[in-house]
Amino acid sequence: MSIYSLPLLVRFLIRHAAIGFGIALLFVGLLLAFDIGGIATLIFASSSAILALSVLTFSVGLTFSSVQMGFAVMFLRDDS
Repeated sequence: MSIYSLPLLVRFLIRHAAIGFGIALLFVGLLLAFDIGGIATLIFASSSAILALSVLTFSVGLTFSSVQMGFAVMFLRDDS
């Protein structure tokens, strides 16, 4: 099943969710690079750094994806 066989609005939401998740990956990368609040030090000193990083990335990605989809839906034009 191809993504092009999905209805137009479903593709619209998937595209904006992916954009939001991409922004979240950038945000988490910058958060770790600049060590804001010592979070990178805390994560990488932990014995379960992979789990902590995965949970952080997933939760921020879910939040940013939801916000991006909400913005996209609210700014849809009404052509009627």
